[in-house]
Amino acid sequence: MKYDDGAESLIVYDQGTTARALGFADVMLSGRVAKGRGEGQSARRTVFFAPPKQLPTECLSTGLRGNSGEAQLEVPKP
Repeated sequence: MKYDDGAESLIVYDQGTTARALGFADVMLSGRVAKGRGEGQSARRTVFFAPPKQLPTECLSTGLRGNSGEAQLEVPKP
């Protein structure tokens, strides 16, 4: 992760869960800051994907071209 002031942190995720309903996917990752600002602190990332705009069968031919969604990263202050 890179901060606005140029500082960087390396976040390592060691656990994750995925839930899918009606084409939406919700991915939750948890881990820790391994290096840089906040080193040793826990980290959690949540990613919410909207349903793809392509048919799922397209992965068998041309491939899926991408998707969109929202992400949030939380690193609590000590």
